[in-house]
Amino acid sequence: MNVHVERIRRFTSRHIVNHWLMLATFLGLVATGMPQKYAGAMWAKGIVLIIGGVGRVRFLHHLLGTIMALQLLWHVVEGVWLHLVQRRAMPMVPELTDVKDFMQQVKYNLGMAKEPPRMDRYTFAEKLEYLALVWGTAVMVLTGLVLLYPVRWSSLFPGEWILAAKAAHGGEAVLAFLSILTWHVYFVHVRHWNTAIFTGKLDEEAYAEEHPLELARIRRVEPPPPVPHQRWRAVVFALVTVVLIAGVVALMVWLRGTGPGLAAFKVARFS
Repeated sequence: MNVHVERIRRFTSRHIVNHWLMLATFLGLVATGMPQKYAGAMWAKGIVLIIGGVGRVRFLHHLLGTIMALQLLWHVVEGVWLHLVQRRAMPMVPELTDVKDFMQQVKYNLGMAKEPPRMDRYTFAEKLEYLALVWGTAVMVLTGLVLLYPVRWSSLFPGEWILAAKAAHGGEAVLAFLSILTWHVYFVHVRHWNTAIFTGKLDEEAYAEEHPLELARIRRVEPPPPVPHQRWRAVVFALVTVVLIAGVVALMVWLRGTGPGLAAFKVARFS
């Protein structure tokens, strides 16, 4: 007897594409970054040989790091557009209710509460992971730029900052890898086999257990209230976008300008 399981739309094609791009970039950075951090290990030497040598490993790592940096920039611009112009909520930003949900979850796990917390579109665990992703990406991009152009940055900061950036870059890389391997894999693929980010849809049973408040809104078919268009918001968004892009371009021009920074940039090229 076949039992029909309703699947409810949770993510759009935009979310799915962004996730695939982030997944491919992250795995590529791990595959090309860990052999450089643990260069003396036999497995690291094997990976370097498979990829095609140290020069190619470094080039691919820098290329993938650039893609991840552009993803971060795009995410900021997209977030400003959605929140400022389209007036959408920011469901991934933690609120006071998330603290209450966390305490309720702890009580439920310890048998001190009869019911688990009723959470909305994103749980407190998902919000923490999201913040860790954004923070970790920003740290990796900034420290990566310092390591890619050490001489250029040393003209502004003491040399100890370069060593600190190296330690932070390697430490954050290991932390991110272990976090994905344990936290993310457990909550998404062990606790429940959740393929919503790949298919865009989530089983009704899982929706009812993890996101009952959002499911209730979906069942009520509540259309979003109309949002009046305000031109000043679009103007502010355009100004913010121009400033961000101009700042990134100015930084790259300074880093890759003639002088000390150019020699460091050559590390990214094929040997």
